Amino acid sequence: MLAESHGRGPAPRIERIEIGSRAFWIKRPERLNWRFRLQKGNPRAAFERERIALREMNAARAPVPDLCAEGADYIVLPDCGTDLRHLLHFEDDTMRRRALLLDAAGTLGRFHALGFSHGRPSPKDMCLSENGFVLLDFERYRHRNNTLRGHARDLVVFAFNVLAHSPNATEALPDALAAYRERAPAGTWELAQQWCGRMRWAEWVTKPVQWRRGKHGREFKAIPHLFDLFLARAQSRDI
Repeated sequence: MLAESHGRGPAPRIERIEIGSRAFWIKRPERLNWRFRLQKGNPRAAFERERIALREMNAARAPVPDLCAEGADYIVLPDCGTDLRHLLHFEDDTMRRRALLLDAAGTLGRFHALGFSHGRPSPKDMCLSENGFVLLDFERYRHRNNTLRGHARDLVVFAFNVLAHSPNATEALPDALAAYRERAPAGTWELAQQWCGRMRWAEWVTKPVQWRRGKHGREFKAIPHLFDLFLARAQSRDI
């Protein structure tokens, strides 16, 4: 009732509500001006993609939140706990960080084994719920990406985000990729390696800006480490 009533007037895009002892999130289509629409695309289409994705993934019992309620202008999801990026940042115990990263990577592999691709998996879009990690934010979901190549791109994006934004967890990445491969469809790892091999030129092109500070600086600095992770012979044998 709250979601529907707010849907008829101005309402926050993301809204937290509590019912009894449980928390839920109401998510609505983003409202964008013309400039951001050019950058991010049609927000209504993105909202519909996410709603369709959650329906299909719930039916397949994929590691995603339950779609508790939906309407033309809203979806309602349960609170799924703390996201992985936050957990990795504030966890002081090295072995606990490693276990979290391996568990999340294994969840991504299981998600791919069900035939789905996320589109842009990041540790901030993976939350530790009561039943383990779940994936969130499917506004980039496309049926055409539900392929081995789509899975491979997901894997590269996931590893890149860990390297760029969770530096205290990067030592566990080779083991996390091994945990992923144990559950993912055969051939995904090899396609990820091929993609990195074709894109290796990006390391040299970005050399002049890899010294930058801030978020973008961290991302540029992560590029050579990403290629080393997927392409170095020693690591390829170990993983």
